[in-house]
Amino acid sequence: MKRSRIVLFLFGVIAILALLCAVFPEDGFLGLRFPQLGEILAGAEPQKGPSPEELIEQRRQAVLAAERDQYRSFFAEDPARFSLPDDDVRFFDSLFEALDRAGTEPLRILHYGDSQIEEDRITGTIRERLQERFGGSGPGMMPAREYATPRVGGGSSAGLRRYFIYGDASRRAGIRQYGPYADFVRLDTTATLSYYPVRSRDREQSTFERVTLVAGNLRSPLSVRCRGEARTVEPGEPISLVRFELPDSSTRVSLTVSGYADLYGVLLDGKTGVRMDNMAMRGSSGAIFTAMDPGQLRSFYREENVRLILLQYGGNSVPYLKTDKATATFLESVRRQLRLLKELAPEAKIVFVGPSDMSTVVGGKRQTYPRLPALVDSLRASATACGAAYWDIYGAMGGLNSMVQWVNARPALAGSDYVHFTLAGSRKMGDMFCDAFFLYYDYYRWRKENES
Repeated sequence: MKRSRIVLFLFGVIAILALLCAVFPEDGFLGLRFPQLGEILAGAEPQKGPSPEELIEQRRQAVLAAERDQYRSFFAEDPARFSLPDDDVRFFDSLFEALDRAGTEPLRILHYGDSQIEEDRITGTIRERLQERFGGSGPGMMPAREYATPRVGGGSSAGLRRYFIYGDASRRAGIRQYGPYADFVRLDTTATLSYYPVRSRDREQSTFERVTLVAGNLRSPLSVRCRGEARTVEPGEPISLVRFELPDSSTRVSLTVSGYADLYGVLLDGKTGVRMDNMAMRGSSGAIFTAMDPGQLRSFYREENVRLILLQYGGNSVPYLKTDKATATFLESVRRQLRLLKELAPEAKIVFVGPSDMSTVVGGKRQTYPRLPALVDSLRASATACGAAYWDIYGAMGGLNSMVQWVNARPALAGSDYVHFTLAGSRKMGDMFCDAFFLYYDYYRWRKENES
């Protein structure tokens, strides 16, 4: 067939199809539908909506928003959350930055508290988990006297008299220099301080790589010997830190000290990572720092790079706060301590850890102390107003009348005094604190990765 006839045939077919498009009903006929001429001439409409790249970014932002909302839901609603000044979720950022550098720039955390933390309870769990995550080893500060935790024990070869600023007034020294522990022994002879693991199965949690004697109020040169090395410290400094490096993973050490001085304690630490001290004060309300020498505290906090201070007080005061006036006096004392510590340790974050639930007999039944819930709210408000965070043990453990359940648990999580946690309960409370703290850290890391 000739080319001209093929062309004419094709144009004829197109013309017939165009005519059908023009005359065929738009809604079809007998179930059949033929495209309209306008549809054919218009061609394919351009695709509306986001491009694939835009769609992917939309999906990513939706996922991030969901993750952010999950974090913020915990921060706003969970009883185990931290209450932060101005609800600022960036409150801990500088601490988290320091923790991320702890492998090269070690930092110290101080846990001051009453008898609820004696024998390294709660502190030991927090220390263990922080060191697992950010590095470090050692039990931290040990007193320069006979003392034991479930992991590490220690003692002195001499019967040195002990002084402390809290509790029994007969133990006051008539001075303000009590050291960072608010507790010291007075050296006036030669004594050997020895530290050792209490239980072999806890060996991994009892190792350290350096030992530091913390002393002050020197009234003569102080001689310190450790493993064949000797140091001599002259009087004059508000606080003296005498350090010796040890073989890795040491579990035992002895220091022989001679002279006239006050010995505040011995630090058993790793060379890097997190170092954490348990500073338990039986019977204390926490109103001690304003009675201590600020120069000593400031010097120790700066020298040891203290970046977090936990203050766990209030339990000893609860039974005696029976009037609004007594409560107001206690709260003002708390605020005074917080304001001072912020001044003395400007690089540190401060967390006030409130009292747990505590039971008394009301109407023949064990119930929460009547004024405790309101006190918790007031402590939270006081702490955050002073620029500190607040962690609510009372709420975290279940709130009103929860102590009865902790006592009745099997194994028991609290003692028969309906005040103190058992070792098992202390571990759970330390874990609860760390679980919440790490969630804030994870959110900090999430923000660094996802916020511009």
